Amino acid sequence: MIAVIKSEAQYTEVLDRVTLLAVNDPPPDSGEGRELEVLSLLIQDYERRRFPLCAPSPLAAIRLRMDQLDLAPRDLVSFLGSRSKVSEVLAGKRPLSITMIRALHGGLGIPLESLVADQPDSVLSEKVEWDRFPIREMVKRGWLHGKRLRAGVRVTFAEARDFMEEFLGGAGLPSAVLHKTDQVRTAPSSDRYALAAWACYVKQRATNVELAREYRPSDWEGDGFRELRSLSRFDVGPRLAIQYLEERGIIVDVVPHLARTRLDGAALLREDGTPVVALTLRHDRLDNFWFTLFHELMHVVLHLRAASPAVPSSECFLDDLDLAVEHDGVEREADDAAREALVPSKAWAASAVRFAVAPATVSQLAREVGVADAVVAGRVRFETGNFRLLSSMIGSGEVRRLFPEAHWQEGS
Repeated sequence: MIAVIKSEAQYTEVLDRVTLLAVNDPPPDSGEGRELEVLSLLIQDYERRRFPLCAPSPLAAIRLRMDQLDLAPRDLVSFLGSRSKVSEVLAGKRPLSITMIRALHGGLGIPLESLVADQPDSVLSEKVEWDRFPIREMVKRGWLHGKRLRAGVRVTFAEARDFMEEFLGGAGLPSAVLHKTDQVRTAPSSDRYALAAWACYVKQRATNVELAREYRPSDWEGDGFRELRSLSRFDVGPRLAIQYLEERGIIVDVVPHLARTRLDGAALLREDGTPVVALTLRHDRLDNFWFTLFHELMHVVLHLRAASPAVPSSECFLDDLDLAVEHDGVEREADDAAREALVPSKAWAASAVRFAVAPATVSQLAREVGVADAVVAGRVRFETGNFRLLSSMIGSGEVRRLFPEAHWQEGS
């Protein structure tokens, strides 16, 4: 007797019967053919009731509509608000706001039940302790505006969350900063929430920077590194270096570090793939400037754009270069490549400075390589492990004065 399926046992029995009938492939107008049609409908009815389909996630629904309408990420800007917000939504790092949901539903016809479905696990699982962000320091530096803090009163969790959600905008939190990864070279005592805030601020500042042309990896296959290091010979070399890189599609910014970060520099990608190098200048010395700049440039050239599952291009590198690298990896590679690009190993091996450390031998090698004395002096100090050597040749106090717009804080 044919009847509505109400149990798993009945479902299995009917499924077996349908399988047997289907093997025989009966004509549609035969008794077995009509039985097969009815039983198939009963199975579909049971499966709809027993295994209801969930609405796709917001991200899946958006990607499906993009595929159907042949839309590129830039086509979503009018619905989501900005390129950075589009990037964060498509990466699963930013939940949809009510305004976004209305715009996507009205403009692209995406069903509301899909847009309000549960958010992806990557968003829900990231538990952020909002009150650990250095809100007061960020307000003091002018990174946060429009809200007042009561003197002597601790910032509450809710206040911190409101501050940070407004501050982050579409930047999102770089998860690699909040969680230990190979891309974060900082001391265990560093404040990861301060690091994350600094990285987000750098990313925000880069959003509206316009460059003359796009980054081309081929720029670094010839004399690019030699030309860049030669700029160190000029008094305003750091300024010239930044101009040189920006003319080649790399944004360079100077952003003083926050307290408890011990940070020298960073390398990351803007949402459109433009490389960004950021420097803190926490050590106001020429030797440190040039090594940090070349180290972060090596991350751009070797790592950020590399198609490697070990180095996701969506993440950023943060570096405390006072820390020694304990094992081979991307940090060791960037260190070695930066040293080679600044003072080639062939010239270093042939130099008398390896055996007779003196201002004269430092200057001689610097002339041969075409760099500032400070670059060679810094290399000598590193190789010998004696950081008291050549203190008068490393350019102390010669960098920050070139960047007064950075608004150096006392003690920074």
